[in-house]
Amino acid sequence: MRFLLSSEKKIYLRILFLFTATLCIRLYYNQQDPYLHNWDERFHALVAKNMMSDPFKPMLRIDALLPYNYQDWWDNHIWVHKQPLFLWQMALSMKVFGVNEFAVRFPSALMCALLSLIIFRIGIVINKPLAGFSAAFLFCFSFFSIEQTCGAIGMDHNDVAMGFYVTASIWCLLEYYHSNKKYWLILLGIFSGCAILVKWLIGVLVYGCWSICILLQNNYKKYFHELLKMILPLTITSIIFIPWQVYIIKTFPEESKYVYEFNRRHITEALEGHTGNIFIYLKYINTQYSLLGIPIILSGILLMLRNKIQKEYKIILSSAIFIIYFFFSVVVATKAAGYVYIISPFVLLIIGLNFDYLHSFLLKKFPTDKAVIILSGLLFITCFMNLQYLRLNKSHFKGHSDYNVENKKNKINNTTIYKSLDSYLNGNYVVLNGNSVETAEAMFYSNQNVYGWWPDEPAYNGLKAAGYKIAAFTDHGKQLLPPYIKNDPDVVIIDKVLQ
Repeated sequence: MRFLLSSEKKIYLRILFLFTATLCIRLYYNQQDPYLHNWDERFHALVAKNMMSDPFKPMLRIDALLPYNYQDWWDNHIWVHKQPLFLWQMALSMKVFGVNEFAVRFPSALMCALLSLIIFRIGIVINKPLAGFSAAFLFCFSFFSIEQTCGAIGMDHNDVAMGFYVTASIWCLLEYYHSNKKYWLILLGIFSGCAILVKWLIGVLVYGCWSICILLQNNYKKYFHELLKMILPLTITSIIFIPWQVYIIKTFPEESKYVYEFNRRHITEALEGHTGNIFIYLKYINTQYSLLGIPIILSGILLMLRNKIQKEYKIILSSAIFIIYFFFSVVVATKAAGYVYIISPFVLLIIGLNFDYLHSFLLKKFPTDKAVIILSGLLFITCFMNLQYLRLNKSHFKGHSDYNVENKKNKINNTTIYKSLDSYLNGNYVVLNGNSVETAEAMFYSNQNVYGWWPDEPAYNGLKAAGYKIAAFTDHGKQLLPPYIKNDPDVVIIDKVLQ
């Protein structure tokens, strides 16, 4: 462990270790659930699958043969509910690895592995390499990040991508202050534009941190000159995210207008049951940063204030955390744990300062080898607490959790049926009477047009008259086929029972 905690030697080994460990842990847990999770992974996966053939026409259901409400993002046709970059990434992955759960989750696992290196690098930039390594090591074993990457926590791959691009943009700002090289501003603009193209305008967080840093420099003569430096990256950011907005407004005016308004309503209304008071994100801290979350974050903040870290670095890191927690706690009415986790790398860096301090303290009390052993033990204990293995075990091996109401046995049963639909039907059908909450999965794993209900008799006869082949799942639960479908000799009844 000594070579990992060293601040000077064998940096390439630490880079290799962090990247490999973070990637392998996530790939391992990604494979434990051979199905798509309920919220929101299955919808993201289906839209991404459809983007493989038409990347500029985001669709949930390709052939909307029966009436639908374009405002129902979970059961509509054109799907502009989220910005497209993370979906393009998933589509590209499926082009390479095929249409399966591994391909859906691989981009998130890869981004997390790269993010661990960015966290480590930020620690080096602020002259706290041990804090950076400790933070990256904690991120490697982060329960919350692992569950996002697996698709088990709502907004899943969307939030992973957002966290990656936001962190990368702020990392570029820190590098710019560190080296004064202009190419970091170009990269800043690119990453910020990508962040917006994942999850809308919170992607400009880096410019908020930068503005605060400029205003707190107490040098009024330099304000205008420093603000002028934003023009280049802001131009690049705009070039990246604006074309998609213009395109969807022109091509899908009704859907895009509703989505922009829906996004705005998140600020004034607690949408879709995501309620909570201004203190709700404090409740999530232990879940996101181990059972010692609040104490070690507070001690890390005190250490950052006391440490001789360059003023600009302190302002940028503190601003990122403050803006996000204030905005989503006080300003935004809709609450969701993933909203604030996008700045987890900076919270983890603050936690990492504790290990940097402990290292200096232990070296004064013990021989080097003994100090490293003690520090390693404390870091591993904290990582194990952050991993929250019992919760992971409950979610992925026992098949149930307190944050995603799923029955693992039923999900596997139904997924097996969906994967066999194409071979069972031997052609393209309109499939009726599916599980009403799993039509996205059924269409992901097959090439059938699956509905969780059935049309009335006139609409049904209209489908037949138009030449569509009809299939229907046999009765399951309270979903009992009406006689005009059940007794139709042209209908293929799928005798596999959905749970």
